[in-house]
This record gives sequence, structure tokens and C-alpha cells, in this order.
Amino acid sequence: MALVGDLKDLALVDIIQINCIGRNTARLTVHYPTGDGVFYFQDGDVVDARFGELSGIDAVYQALRYSEGSFRIDTGIAAPMRTIYEPWANILMEGMRIIDEERAGMIPTTPGLTPVGAIPGISTGTPSGGVVRAINPYQTLVNDLLKIRGVEGALATLRDGTLQAHSNIKTPEKLGMLIAFTVYHGGLAAIPARIGMMKRIAIISGQKKLIIFDQEDFLAAIECGSAVRYETINPYIERAFRKIQMRRGPTGTGVSGPLTQF
Repeated sequence: MALVGDLKDLALVDIIQINCIGRNTARLTVHYPTGDGVFYFQDGDVVDARFGELSGIDAVYQALRYSEGSFRIDTGIAAPMRTIYEPWANILMEGMRIIDEERAGMIPTTPGLTPVGAIPGISTGTPSGGVVRAINPYQTLVNDLLKIRGVEGALATLRDGTLQAHSNIKTPEKLGMLIAFTVYHGGLAAIPARIGMMKRIAIISGQKKLIIFDQEDFLAAIECGSAVRYETINPYIERAFRKIQMRRGPTGTGVSGPLTQF
């Protein structure tokens, strides 16, 4: 079943809310004057978006800038892949906040996004002054880890247990403190055992597995099924840590070196 309409009658922000509140699984295609945008909903979550060369959350932020175009909603169509892991309400609030602050000249235009009211491909300059929107590298890391097949949840925390980012984790604050406690005492146990620094700890409970990573200046963890083999997902995990190392500069750390598991 398909529903067609025009953004002049129903804005994109309203379309997203309707599909998410209704817990729909559907594909939304919007024909903008500048090109097409495609958005996927899965059980009430925005899980994928494409607009021009953009994908994921940035594609949603870009699309929210336009009020002209026709749309079509096809129900029951699942996303071919997942690029978005943020709650839909957070995405809309952040997207509208960025647009409002750009219009007011409070922040520069987000890199890669068309300024509000501008025509794509034509430079209009950047508003001066204000505060640049910060990007949380830990949330980006969590999002990258969740893209790995078999990973069901992820979080990042400082060594003292201060939570930095999480997704699909129950009681993340408590788990962050538990992870910090586990790594600290695991390190104490490693000294008399003379086994070197523990870089990875796996805890299995029933059908679930929690894998903790010590990145020296921060900790990370993923939740997955107990049947998931670490050797299979390890290359993708290493890639995610290399990316955050590049984002955070020379103080970041990778996952190179021997790993010890217990």
C-alpha cells in the first residue's frame, strides 16, 4: 500500500513523527527540486537515509531544510542496510536546532550541508561568529561498532566510568561503572600473573556476550550473542578504533598489540 502527498501539505518532520509513533516499517521517497531523498523506517525507528551524496543522519538534516517536493510512502519495505542508530526524536530535535541556529547566524553551516535557503552547488558563504557544533567522537565510535553484523549494543566510557556514548544498552550508566571496575581489577590481577596489560575481556552470560576493550585513555564495550566469533568481527572492530584514533588526534589509541581474554 502506498501513500502519496506533497510537503506543502505534510512536512518531512511530521511524516517522520507519524511513521515513528506508529512503529511503521516503510520506505519514504521524496522528490525534491534538487534530487530525490530516500528514508527507511523499521519498527518505528529511522534506520537509513539517503539524499544526494549524503547518507545517515546528515541526509536527514539536509532534507529537513526543504519544504517543497512530493513524497510517496511504501509500507512493509525494510531498509537494505542500517546507517542510523540515534533515537528519531533526538534526530529531529538536533536537526531543527541546527537549522534554527544557522538561520540566526549563531553557528556556521554544518560541513557538507547546504545552508538554509541556499541552492545546492552555489556558494553563499558561512555565517560568522557563534559556536561551532561539536561532534562527539565516542558516539561516532558507538555507531560504527553497531554497524558490525552480530553487535547488538555498544558504549564508550572514560576509565573512571564516566559514560561518553551508548546505544541499545540497558542501564548504560551502571554498565559503564561496572566496565571501569572490571578493567581496573583485571589490571591488578594481571600484574602478579605477569601476563601483560589486558586489552580485551569477554564476559559470557547465557546467550549473551559482553566484550570490553581497554583503549588506555577510554574504554569501550559491545554486546552480542554468545555464538558470535570474535575472530569474525575483529577486523571491523579494529577499523572502528582506528577511525576514532584519527578523529581524536595523537592521544587516541588503537587496538594493536597482544590481546588477553578471560
